[in-house]
Amino acid sequence: MKKAMAALALTLAATTAKAEVLTYDCTLHRMEQGWISERVILSVDAENKRARAYDAYIHHYGGQQPKDVRFKTTRKGEYRLMWNMKIPASNGGLLSVNYTAKLNPEKKRLDLTARFPQSNALNRPSGYGGCTVQSDESLYDS
Repeated sequence: MKKAMAALALTLAATTAKAEVLTYDCTLHRMEQGWISERVILSVDAENKRARAYDAYIHHYGGQQPKDVRFKTTRKGEYRLMWNMKIPASNGGLLSVNYTAKLNPEKKRLDLTARFPQSNALNRPSGYGGCTVQSDESLYDS
């Protein structure tokens, strides 16, 4: 009986932990070509203050694996996710790119901005769009 109760407790704990992660599949309208993917997938575990991101740039230049990102909750209840990438530049070197995503979980809206901290680039590529919640998938399953 004790073994059955322990197994049930472990099953319930695993189910509860998985339910805490929400995955947002977002389609973005880009303000300019390049640096911002048309599709971004974010898995957010707000309770444990962690998140992962995956897009075309992470796929091609980040090892084809979801990327752990920095996670904050704003006073407005939105999620701020931040990550850095090294992406090949046209001059043959690597360009450091800082991404900041603002996800509104109630409106299911994502705003994404790219910045170039080590260059004199004045442009800040950005995109915005809507997201759908994927309840059966998570970037933490990978």
